[in-house]
Amino acid sequence: MISTYLGYVTATKDMATTLARVAKQASVKSDQQYYDTHIGKIKNVDEFLADQKLYSYAMKAYGLEDMTYAKAFMKKVLTSDLSNSSSFANKLNDNRYRQFAAAFNFTANSTKPAAQSDAQKNDTIGLYERSFANEATLAKKESAFYSSWIDKATNVDDIVNSTRMRDYVLTAHGLDATHISKSFLKSVLTSDLNDPNSFVNTASNFSSTSAQATYKLIASEFGFKPDGTLSGATAQTAQQKEALISRYDNTVPTLTTLASATSNDQYYHQQIGKVRSADDITGDNRLFSYVKSAFGVNSKVTAKQFSLAVSDKNYAFVTGMTEMVSAFNFSPDGSLPAGQPAQTDASIKTTSDKYMAHYADARQTLFKDAETHYAAVVGKIKTINDFFAANDFQSKDLPTVQEMALRAYGIDKNELSREQLRKILESDPYDSKSYVGSLKDQRFVDLAKAFNFDSKGHLRPAVEALPLASMNSFVSAYSKAKTFGLTGQMREKAVKDVKDAANNFIKSIGKVKSVDDLLADKKLTDFILVANNIDPKTVDKNTLKKAFTSDPEDAKGFLNSPAGQKFKAMVSVFNFDSKGNLTNSKISTSQNKGTRLATDDLYLHQSLESQQGASNDGIRLALYFQRKAPQVNSVYDIMADPALYNVIKTTFSLPSAMSNMDVTRQAKMLEKLFPVKDLHDPAKVNNLLKRFSAVYDAANGVNTNSPGSAILTGGSNIGMSADLLLSIAQLRSR
Repeated sequence: MISTYLGYVTATKDMATTLARVAKQASVKSDQQYYDTHIGKIKNVDEFLADQKLYSYAMKAYGLEDMTYAKAFMKKVLTSDLSNSSSFANKLNDNRYRQFAAAFNFTANSTKPAAQSDAQKNDTIGLYERSFANEATLAKKESAFYSSWIDKATNVDDIVNSTRMRDYVLTAHGLDATHISKSFLKSVLTSDLNDPNSFVNTASNFSSTSAQATYKLIASEFGFKPDGTLSGATAQTAQQKEALISRYDNTVPTLTTLASATSNDQYYHQQIGKVRSADDITGDNRLFSYVKSAFGVNSKVTAKQFSLAVSDKNYAFVTGMTEMVSAFNFSPDGSLPAGQPAQTDASIKTTSDKYMAHYADARQTLFKDAETHYAAVVGKIKTINDFFAANDFQSKDLPTVQEMALRAYGIDKNELSREQLRKILESDPYDSKSYVGSLKDQRFVDLAKAFNFDSKGHLRPAVEALPLASMNSFVSAYSKAKTFGLTGQMREKAVKDVKDAANNFIKSIGKVKSVDDLLADKKLTDFILVANNIDPKTVDKNTLKKAFTSDPEDAKGFLNSPAGQKFKAMVSVFNFDSKGNLTNSKISTSQNKGTRLATDDLYLHQSLESQQGASNDGIRLALYFQRKAPQVNSVYDIMADPALYNVIKTTFSLPSAMSNMDVTRQAKMLEKLFPVKDLHDPAKVNNLLKRFSAVYDAANGVNTNSPGSAILTGGSNIGMSADLLLSIAQLRSR
C-alpha cells in the first residue's frame, strides 16, 4: 500500500494534471459528458430530480452522495431562499446544502424575468436625466460651429441648402425644420421688413399672427437682399449673430440650467419694453416660454390658447392662466391701450422673481412624473407587444417608454421605424453576428442590453455580473465569516456591519458591467474575497484581473495553476467573457456555465478522493482537508465535520475521548493548537497535511521510513503549549 505521505504529495504536486488524468478515465469521462450535455436541457427542479444520472452526479460532486435517496429533502434544499437566513437550506448546519442550492437556479427567490431589472431600469432613467444636461453641452458645440460658419456665407442659398444650418436657425426659434420647405425659408430670409408687400409682411402667407411674428423676427436677424445676396459684409452683424446664438443656446436644452435661466431673464428685461401686442409675446418662442415658466403654466400652451385667455377671463380662469394674463396690460383683442407698456415696472419685477424662483420646477416635475410613470409601465411589460402597446396609449403630458428609452441611449425618436426597433430589441446584443451587432452602432447595442427580450419577443433573464443564487450565497458566506463564534455586543455590532456591507454589495454588484467596474470598487472586491475565504490583504488588483479573465477550462491557464486555483470557484460563477465584459453565453435555465464547471471540478475531486481512499483512507482525508480548508472560518467548522476533525486529531495526536468534552472546551483547546487563519494559507495547510500524513502512516504501520517521518521530529512549525499537553495527557489517562 502506498504511503499517505507519498500519495498526498504525488497527487497535489500538480493538482491540475492529477485531475486531468482522472477526467480521462472512461467512467468519469462518460458521467461528465452526460452531465454537461443534459443539464442545460433541464427546465425545473422536478426534471432535475427525475434524471437519476444527472442528480446523482451533482450529489456526489457536492459530497452529498449518501443523501441521494432523500429527494423530497433535497427538493426543499434546492428551492430554499438563500437570501433568507431562516430558509430551509440556511437553517441546516451542514454548509454543503447551501452550496448545493447556490449551484442551481431553482431557489425560491429566483425572480421571474422582467422587461428590465432594477439595475437596467435605474440605468435607463439615469441616462434619460443625463441626456438633458448633455443637450446644453451639445448646443454649445453646435453654436461654436455656426459662429464660424455663418461668417463665410455669401448668399441665402448657403443657409437654406445646408441642412445643419437650416436646422440651427429654425430650432433657435422653436420651429420644426422638417415641416418648413427651403423655398419658404428663403422667402422669409430675403424679405424686406420695411416693404409692406414683402413675404413676411403678408399675413396670408402664415397660419397665425404669432407665426408671422416669429418669421419677422427671423428675417430681422439676417442681412440679405431680395435677390439673396448680402446687404452688408456678412450675413449677420456681430450683434445679430450673438443674439441668435444666445437664443439657440437657451432654446435647445429641453430643461433650463441656471446659466440659461439667468440669460433668459436678461433677455426678458431687454425685450419686454419692445412688446406692443400679445402676438409679440407668442411670436417670440423664448419670451413666451419664459412667461409660461414664470407663472407655472403648462409649457404646451399654444399662442392661440394664450390669445383666448387674454380675450376671455372665464377661459383664463378655467385654464389656469388668470395670473399670467393679469400681469400684462393687453386689451381683449391683444393690443395695448395707447401710451401703456406691456407691463408695469412692478409686474416686470414680479414676473422676473417668479421665473427665477420656479424655472427649475419643470425639470423636477418632468423627472418625477415621467420616471414614476416609466417604472410603473415597464413593470407591466411581459412581451415586446406590450412594449409597443404602452407607447400607443400613454398620457400626452408624459414621454412614452419608447421615447424615454431612445433618448436615454442617444437615439432620435424618428431615427428608427417600429419594425427596426423591434428587430433591435429582439436581437442578441452579446452576439456580434446578430442583427443589432451588424448595425455597428453602440447606441443600438446598449439599447438592446437595457431590455430583456428574446428572439421571439418574450422575456428572458437579465444578464448580470453575478447570478442571483451566487449573490445570495456570497452574502450568506460573508455573514458567516464575519459573525461566526461572536457573542454579545461583539456579535450585535458584527451583524449590523454585515447587514450594511451586504446592502452595499447588492446595490453595487447590480451596477457592474465589466471586470474593470468590479475591480474599481474595493469594498465590492473585498466583500467577494471574504465571502470566498480569501484575505483581501493577500491579493492585488492585477492578480484579480488575471483570475477574472482566465479561462477555467484551460488546463494550463492561471486558474488551474497552484497560485490561481483558490480563485477558480469564485470567478467561475461570474458572467464575464475573456475580455472582462458581460456575456450571456454562461447563462442557462437550470445551472449557469460557471457553476456547471464548478460542479464538474468538484466531481473530479470527489472521484480522486474516493479512488485514493479505496487503497489508503489517509490520502482521501488529506486531499479532502486540502480542498475544504479555505472554507473553514472557525474551529467549530472543523468540529462539525468528522473528516476535518479526524485530520486535526490525527495530526496532533489528540485522544478520541476529546470529542466527548464540552464543545466550548474543545474549541478552546483547538484554538491553542493552530490559528484558523492559517488554513487559508496553502503553504501552511500543505505543511500541516505533510505532518498528518507522517503521523497517519506511523500510526497505521504504513511506510514509516518514508520522507514524511522527518516531519515528526521537527518538520512542522506548529507546537503545543505545556498546559495543552497536560490537558491532553489527562484526557488519555481517563
